[in-house]
Amino acid sequence: MKRSFEGKSVIVIGASGGLGSSFAKAFADKGARLLLVGRNEEKVKKTAEQITGDITTAVFDITDLQSIEELKDIVKRWSAHIDIVVNASGYDVRKSLAEHSYEEAKNTLDINLLGAILITKAFLPHMREQKGSTIVHIGGFADGRLAFPYYSVDAASRAGLFTFIEAVNRELELEGSQARVAYFSPSPADTEAERPFHPLWRKMGVSIMPVEKVAEDLLKTIEKKKTVRIMGGMSTILFAKLNSISPKLADAIMMRKYGKMLQQFFYRTEDGGQQKPSRHKRGYLRKIAVILIIASFILYGLAAVVPLLPLTLTQKAAAVPALIAIGEIVWWAGLAIAGREVAAKYKKYLNPCTWFSCKRKTI
Repeated sequence: MKRSFEGKSVIVIGASGGLGSSFAKAFADKGARLLLVGRNEEKVKKTAEQITGDITTAVFDITDLQSIEELKDIVKRWSAHIDIVVNASGYDVRKSLAEHSYEEAKNTLDINLLGAILITKAFLPHMREQKGSTIVHIGGFADGRLAFPYYSVDAASRAGLFTFIEAVNRELELEGSQARVAYFSPSPADTEAERPFHPLWRKMGVSIMPVEKVAEDLLKTIEKKKTVRIMGGMSTILFAKLNSISPKLADAIMMRKYGKMLQQFFYRTEDGGQQKPSRHKRGYLRKIAVILIIASFILYGLAAVVPLLPLTLTQKAAAVPALIAIGEIVWWAGLAIAGREVAAKYKKYLNPCTWFSCKRKTI
């Protein structure tokens, strides 16, 4: 086995969790020296017992400033330098905003966002001049800005984390630092905390990943010096990009469908029952379809005009196919939305039993 992290000093925060413990094992297998940190001393020590190698443990509360100062002192005694910090701590509440308690909202922001900021601030000064040193924060689904309903506070914390990392990396680049901060978004994994939600992910068409696969992907991300890694394939990445560019179009294509699934899974009425999905107005979808179809005709028209413009032959040869290709994509996107709306509105007329008498056999 290639021991690509041989001799590296690695801190894993949140090492007692399902993902954190898998990260620790993966680093140990690659030859790293480990400092495993977590709130639950018993669980952290149990994780350490399952790993062979140079392992040290410490108790740490990410929401406590005094605890962070104590951890800094422990780290100074543990190693003269820090190569990698992985922050695998997280707090996840999935319910409607109305159902969130003050404590749940505060814990979400304190652990997912403020805690990550304080960890970065604590360790970055000791890593900034060291080439290849990395702080990795484990984020939410996709880029953190994919605002799923019933994830409102969690999404706010993850989006804040993603933006924070972008800003810090720009600071480091301007200042000529050798260090970097990374955002790692794992696929839904086979952990104890995530298992209750596996049926929902499968219904949404999202694969469940073994924790070993997630850990392997994390180590590759660090080796390749990436600052953003989103697991889940190209479809997840493209959907996240689409949502950041045009949330309304994301709603029309996928988010509305996912939203209904999430509503059925998470939302409960005041008496504890499941709320029937509400009927959403479809007027804006028809508008989007019309706009896309009109835009496609404009693009086709521009393609016809390009040969008349004062451009070089090379420019014309590149522009015409590009405009036609984009026009085709926009046309079919508009047609797909329009077709879906027509089918939804007139579905009873599309049913043959509306026109012909359908008799059901009874046994």
